Amino acid sequence: MATLPAAEAITLKLDDLTLAAQRWGEPDAPLILALHGWLDNSESFAPLAPALVEQGYQVLALDWAGHGLSEHRPPGNHYPFLEYLYDLHRVMAMLPSPPCCLLGHSMGGILAQLYAGLYPDEVPALVAIEAVGPLVCETGKAAERLRFGFLSRQKPQGPIQGYDKLAPLVAARARSGSFDERFARMLLSRNLEFRGRRWYWRSDPRLRERSAWMMTASQAQDYLAGYRHSSLVVLGEHGYPQLKSALEERQDWFFDVRIERIPGGHHCHMESVPQMVQTLLNYMSRIPNGS
Repeated sequence: MATLPAAEAITLKLDDLTLAAQRWGEPDAPLILALHGWLDNSESFAPLAPALVEQGYQVLALDWAGHGLSEHRPPGNHYPFLEYLYDLHRVMAMLPSPPCCLLGHSMGGILAQLYAGLYPDEVPALVAIEAVGPLVCETGKAAERLRFGFLSRQKPQGPIQGYDKLAPLVAARARSGSFDERFARMLLSRNLEFRGRRWYWRSDPRLRERSAWMMTASQAQDYLAGYRHSSLVVLGEHGYPQLKSALEERQDWFFDVRIERIPGGHHCHMESVPQMVQTLLNYMSRIPNGS
């Protein structure tokens, strides 16, 4: 695997926490803001970003709170889904220039879609990879979910565990993501730290708490309906099968959505960079001021 160009480390100071990010490309180039998925980090876009830079863009990829090198939320706080959306709102206000595109993968794609629905004038182009709108609560299940979410917060956390060897962690992450170990190693480079001859997780353990609240399908549709521009959804040919069925049910949730499938699984943007770049460029060429 060829050595990828080094990224510039970026720090974004919000009111209550500091987020880490990585930037590739020239600071005056059109900006693509990249949003990673749950339990990943900004390295999710490290294979893709240099290829987009070659096409004349810059890429700024965030580490969400509790992920990668970003700070954890303060004690007593948790990670309800909509807090990420508010973090994104604050980040957007800090950018020196508005992005020409929001590019999100999985959870990041869902957040990009919701943000575009809330603030459509701030999102000229919207690309979601393996994401077709938020998870929703089934009718009649809201109270059960709330109790379950509260219970998950109350589970005692065991002692912090260190690991003597990195290789088993890489292999386990590759299996869980169904992708090559080189991609697992990239993601773990920001989710792990080496201290005292052992590896420890940087990721906040609270990230694994179950969500206490989910919006209903009608609420999700209302939020997404605010984006009245063309958007793109990219699915991996071997990605999550439930996304394909969800997309069939949710076609009318999106104003004008284009669907593209590329080789790879849930992390197809890491596995199939040339196809991802061409798909994104084809979409961007149809967007006013998309380049």
